[in-house]
Amino acid sequence: MSDPKQRFSNRVADYIKYRPKYPKEVIDILKQDINLRPGDMVADIGAGTGFLTELFLDNGNLTYAVEPNEAMRNACTDIYGTDARLKIVDGSAEMTQLGDRTIDLIVAGTAFHWFDAVKTKQEFTRILKPGGHILLIWNVRKDDSPFTAGYEAIFHRRIPGYEASQHRKFDMDLIRNFLHPHQMKKQVLANSQSFDWEGFKGRALSSSFMPQQSLLHDEVLSELYDLFLRFEENGKVLFQYDTVMYYTV
Repeated sequence: MSDPKQRFSNRVADYIKYRPKYPKEVIDILKQDINLRPGDMVADIGAGTGFLTELFLDNGNLTYAVEPNEAMRNACTDIYGTDARLKIVDGSAEMTQLGDRTIDLIVAGTAFHWFDAVKTKQEFTRILKPGGHILLIWNVRKDDSPFTAGYEAIFHRRIPGYEASQHRKFDMDLIRNFLHPHQMKKQVLANSQSFDWEGFKGRALSSSFMPQQSLLHDEVLSELYDLFLRFEENGKVLFQYDTVMYYTV
């Protein structure tokens, strides 16, 4: 799908069930390093269904969940809409619809690689309060086991453009330039998911690069099933992640 703002419209149910959430230790780090307080105003840009938003709501922050995709916004409303501290906004990284200098902390969870970096930096500069902070965070799958290396190899081999899309997520020059002139700090946390076959299949289907119903779709699922059977233990396989944080201090 050519429009990144619509890539997940038909994957929302799988996204909610099978994508990894973010460790609660993210909040502990931000409290220590940038003095995050419950009264701070947070904008979660590209909030999706609200995985990252949830951490800040639990911390007591009034949080704007800014999301351009209607299906994702509706899911976020269904899950978290009763929380009075949540404000769901139909907006994008490049045009958030938020006021000038209103936000203490801007966050983007597994989303920055979809943004136009130049326009987004202008927008973040506009909405961020003086002395405010930015957090870019990803759950990065670890591919240092035979199982996860095999998973990665299937997509590299079968999905056109997959390698380029993964490289763009972690263009360090782009991240440093985006956060400049502020000092950047990096932290890495451990994270994991355990899946039976249905969960493992759902995790793959939640990915934007996974083909929809087609011969290629069926062939990829067949290879994934073979991989699952080779590595499952007691009917489960383990995905391990590094939750990688880049933030201004």
